[in-house]
Amino acid sequence: MRIRRGFTLIELLVVIAVIALLMAILMPALQRAKEQGKRIVCVNNIKTMGLANALYADDTDGWYVPIMDRTQGDNRYWPANRLFRELCGYKPRGVVSNDAWNAPKQYLCPSDTIARKEIRDSQWDSWISYGYNLTDWYFSDWFGIGYAGHRNTTVANPSNELIFTESHDWWLWWWGANYVDGWDVLGQDTITPYKQVGCDGPTLYRHSDGASIAFYDGHAENMKKEKVFSKEAWDSGRPGMWSTFKKYPPTEAEKKRLPRPY
Repeated sequence: MRIRRGFTLIELLVVIAVIALLMAILMPALQRAKEQGKRIVCVNNIKTMGLANALYADDTDGWYVPIMDRTQGDNRYWPANRLFRELCGYKPRGVVSNDAWNAPKQYLCPSDTIARKEIRDSQWDSWISYGYNLTDWYFSDWFGIGYAGHRNTTVANPSNELIFTESHDWWLWWWGANYVDGWDVLGQDTITPYKQVGCDGPTLYRHSDGASIAFYDGHAENMKKEKVFSKEAWDSGRPGMWSTFKKYPPTEAEKKRLPRPY
């Protein structure tokens, strides 16, 4: 009669070691694949916003969706702009907290832990994953003039001018993309800590230290933080994709060239 022999302790340990080795090899690849999927979703989200902005200009005599328009009452800020929301395809179902301001959950970055979990800030809450580039108006009296937004005639290179990128606030600007003082220190924190380190209106590099960016022509791409912000460019006043001005900050005469519909 044949006697069945089970695994010896050594054989069992060898099997466990092989499984552990395979897991160690496969887990990073699976994590990278998961992150790649999230990045693709994020780029698609922000591309939808970029295309909606281009369509908005087609419907409004060349005016892009304004970052702020005080004539619009409760809809004066871009996240609440009704036409823009319709062009993005926002639906009432699944909206986070506030239908008139925040984004539906399906339009949040899948790597955004702040908005998705509604982690509250000590002063300002904003359940959106993307901000609007305010750099051209940052040193202007944009609250005083009541309007901030470009027309297609004032954006000379729409394929090279940034309009939306990843943030946790409704607006952002060039210095907020400074990852040395901001993202590298705070990561996915709320609004107030970024303001406290001088990086208000921040860019958040949620995808392996990269951010999804939408341009005025409607196309979108993911860019590494080193390409989004350069301290050398900042010090020399070369804003690149961050501003329609060739030098920054702009002079008073240049500020007056910003478009105003009224």
